[in-house]
Amino acid sequence: MRYSAAIMQHINWDNLRYVLVVAKSGSIASAARDLGVNRTTVLRRIDAFQENLGCRIFERSQSGYVLTLEAEKIIDAAQEVESTLFNIQRQIEGRELRLEGELRVTTTDTLVVSKLGPHLASFHRKHPHISVTVGITNNIMDLTRRDADIAIRPTKEPESPLVGRRLGDVHFGVFASPEYLQTYVDLTLAQHHWIGFDPSLQSTLPGKWLESKFPKAKIRFRSDSFVGLKIAAENGIGLALLPHYLGESSALLQRLPAPTGELSTGLWLLAHPDMIRSARVNAFMDHFEEALSEN
Repeated sequence: MRYSAAIMQHINWDNLRYVLVVAKSGSIASAARDLGVNRTTVLRRIDAFQENLGCRIFERSQSGYVLTLEAEKIIDAAQEVESTLFNIQRQIEGRELRLEGELRVTTTDTLVVSKLGPHLASFHRKHPHISVTVGITNNIMDLTRRDADIAIRPTKEPESPLVGRRLGDVHFGVFASPEYLQTYVDLTLAQHHWIGFDPSLQSTLPGKWLESKFPKAKIRFRSDSFVGLKIAAENGIGLALLPHYLGESSALLQRLPAPTGELSTGLWLLAHPDMIRSARVNAFMDHFEEALSEN
């Protein structure tokens, strides 16, 4: 911790977040995708961080961006300080008893499009003094680092140390437009055109299922979003593997009798244990547990 006193005066904590994502991924492009910004923004943040500290942070190697030895020591010390600050902040906000203030929620595009809209409106009517910001992303935000206060997302089991409430199950099925099915009749699933997954979704349960069941599938289109897959299917590009709640919400799609019974996961409402005592976090979780468990 010998660096802590010095770096506290110079570190821009928001720029540090960009540095840490690049250090973890080893790639500017991957970091930009994870952060939801362009490559220029990531490079600008890194340059600003280096300028503030007066030292070089990364070495460029064949394998990507690697922290310099001196930077590793500085970043380790900064992370310790940052972790302590996050812990204090969570504990203070977790004791907040007033039903007012800001609440940050992270969830997926599919849930916003298909399920959450009316319930966000009814929560606002019930608690007009709580300002909700919804971050829509398929990336997993870090609730320990206060990237968000609450997460609504599909997962088999919540990762430690998060706690929460299981709202039900998410099942997947194969969907296509009637026009597409009328054009391509009497084909097996393996013979059909498919709408595939961008690399960011290939490691998900549906991505692995499609790769294992139909490794030679004719992929006509790819997307990093299930909403993108749905739109492509609605326009007759091919078959898409979608959550039931997303595919069945579309009047332009029909579900095929495909063997997807093993494709299911849980839907969870999650928060950090330090935040569970917050009145506004509890109010949101109670409201959405009741609303989503009915569907």
